[in-house]
Amino acid sequence: MGGGGLGAAGFCICPKCGRRTAHQPGVPCVQERCSECGVALVREGSPHHQAILARQPKGTGESSGD
Repeated sequence: MGGGGLGAAGFCICPKCGRRTAHQPGVPCVQERCSECGVALVREGSPHHQAILARQPKGTGESSGD
């Protein structure tokens, strides 16, 4: 039913503060809220997440993990 096909594992991430929480299988990330700022979460690596990252100025936001 409209799933993003990203599987049961992974993380939901806050597009505002970058806080990551473990994805709960069967619960879309967008139905979850950030415990820090109350913003709806997005699935890490999803097209929505990639679009958010593309809009951020370089040198701000989440780290690349390097």
